[in-house]
Amino acid sequence: MLHPPIRLGVDVLVQSLAVQGISRVFGCCHDSTLPVRQALETSSRLSYIEMKHEQAAVHAADGYARASGKLGVAIIGAGGGITNGITGIATALSDSVPLLIIVTRPSPENDLYAPDLDVFSLCTPVTKYHLQVNEISGIPSTIQHAYEIALSGRPGPVTVEIPTHLLRQEATASYPMPKASLPKPKKIPKKSLEAAIAAIESAKKPVLFIGGGVISSGASELVREVAIKGQIPVVSSLMGIGAFAQNPLYLGMLGMHGTYAANKAVHQCDLLICAGVRFSDRVTGKMSGFSPKSKKIHVDIDASEINKNIRVDLPIVGDAKQFFHSLIDRLRYPLIREHTKDWVAEATQWRRTVPRFDTSASRLKPQKVIQMLSALAGDEAIVVTDVGQHQIWTAHHYAFTKPRSFLTSGGLGTMGYGLPAAIGAAVAAPGQTVICVTGDGSFQMNLQEMLTAVAHNLPIKIAVLNNGYLGMVRQWQELFYQGRYSAVKITSPDFAKLAGAYGAAGYAADSEAEAEAIIKKALAHNGPVLLDFNIAEEENVYPIVPPGQSNDQAILAR
Repeated sequence: MLHPPIRLGVDVLVQSLAVQGISRVFGCCHDSTLPVRQALETSSRLSYIEMKHEQAAVHAADGYARASGKLGVAIIGAGGGITNGITGIATALSDSVPLLIIVTRPSPENDLYAPDLDVFSLCTPVTKYHLQVNEISGIPSTIQHAYEIALSGRPGPVTVEIPTHLLRQEATASYPMPKASLPKPKKIPKKSLEAAIAAIESAKKPVLFIGGGVISSGASELVREVAIKGQIPVVSSLMGIGAFAQNPLYLGMLGMHGTYAANKAVHQCDLLICAGVRFSDRVTGKMSGFSPKSKKIHVDIDASEINKNIRVDLPIVGDAKQFFHSLIDRLRYPLIREHTKDWVAEATQWRRTVPRFDTSASRLKPQKVIQMLSALAGDEAIVVTDVGQHQIWTAHHYAFTKPRSFLTSGGLGTMGYGLPAAIGAAVAAPGQTVICVTGDGSFQMNLQEMLTAVAHNLPIKIAVLNNGYLGMVRQWQELFYQGRYSAVKITSPDFAKLAGAYGAAGYAADSEAEAEAIIKKALAHNGPVLLDFNIAEEENVYPIVPPGQSNDQAILAR
């Protein structure tokens, strides 16, 4: 009688991942992850990318997911591993990024070292779902279930907790390997669709407000078709950048740092068609002053987001792609254009550029650096940012033309996100240029991942906008705390030399001519490059809406 080959629980796990089509896994070395690490390194179907810190491993999986539209996977250990990784998981939850985080947990009855940590209670508040495996036979179905949860409906992170002793345990049975099946989006209710069509066709001053949900649902091209055929102005949230651009109808980003045109259009419109947005305070400003004259349609896959922050007139729980697909052939575009022609002529003349910055005494302006990066790298690059002034300068001054080309931490605002997420994006798009725009404060939170970029010779160009401050906090202290600076002046190493110490190329610039030269040099280099730009110390981001004020009260310059 033939017996099935003896395998370990870890082999079942690796095969379960491969069956779901997963090919890239990020992780961080921990004694409890060693069985998985060894199995992945010998796997012919999965490649393993070792990061230097658990937070970075989760951010890398996040960057991979955002750039590719696929599930990002990270494997980290319990104890300090999961507490380090929590920030990355919360970042993904805030921005609706589909992740599978496998947490290997030593068990007291089988391991000498088993931290007294309740992983379930720790993970539950920052995940879409938390699953636990208690026997080898449950591994395949748990991975299948996690895959389906992470990618169904509103995407998000799912954690799977697996005791280490199960991974080392021998198995003599062959287990079924079910493949995940994602449900098709439900059709938009006919009554809701008809109400939306009637509102759009009768509006005199409509505006389309699109967010990250438009990108994650794959609705960008459909939005573009509806907006252009109907001549409807479009604004976006920070997370929606790239979904609709390079068109006169695009008025720019909305909100605290939004363009004059976007904020004015939303303030004056009579119909606001919102898709895949969550109305954060960074978008709305003072809630009672947000788009006060408009009827509001809100389309979102997550029912809990509707009427949570802003009351709307027509709530539609559904997929953004399904909604716009349903509109395409039913809208009477000539009628819409007849109604909106005066509005479009007015709104598209409002200023979409941000205030001038050529009065600064610095030789090198951060806005100019971003513009040069955009002009020289082109629209094929994937741009990842950290969080701070450089994030907003990038949103305003880089010419994004495609969805999934701008990756940033929007909801949680996680400093240290940029470099590891850029690594994930580079793994997702082999050979494609990836630009990581960061600040001297943010970069130093995960700079150890330079080792990872060098080890895999990833074509990441790291642009450090170095102003010697935690810039956005300093700006708030200047504008709203009477210039009383506290704990915002920082020191940094010589970044170009630091890059060399890690084995990467490093260049510095403090003038426009030098900046252009080193950007060209970096883009011609095959591997990772760090660019240190010595920018104006106290350059501010404008526009900015003071806290607690409405978007029509933005400070345009000072």
